[in-house]
Amino acid sequence: MKRCMAFLLLLIVAAPPVSADQDNVRCLRSVGENPLLRIQFGLKSDSDSSAYVLYQGSRGPIPLKLLKVTELRRVYGGRPSEFETQWVETTATPTAGRYVYTNQGALIDDFQYIRKDGRIFRFVDDSDVLDAGQCSWAAP
Repeated sequence: MKRCMAFLLLLIVAAPPVSADQDNVRCLRSVGENPLLRIQFGLKSDSDSSAYVLYQGSRGPIPLKLLKVTELRRVYGGRPSEFETQWVETTATPTAGRYVYTNQGALIDDFQYIRKDGRIFRFVDDSDVLDAGQCSWAAP
């Protein structure tokens, strides 16, 4: 749990500044999908074990619960370690999937959604659309 807290603290500290009541948000876009998929991934500001994803064009966010954080590689010399973090959808449907990403500090190296049937959707950072703590396409 200490590693999870350390990882979340690193992610929050390295993220662009937002007010205390906002979530730590990342904007991502799919790779190799037609049509393009866009998601807003947010760590809840009031919890270290809950997050959400919001797909462009969807009716609302999908709640996520932290499944596990694994330290993949310890980096010496003052640089942050590399972690893999897994989140699971907490919807009422049995088709819930997982979101898995690897990061070193604030840099996300790999972000993917794994459906229950095993299909993998890959995403990359789309920080150009981040505006005032949310993805610009998600504005009300």
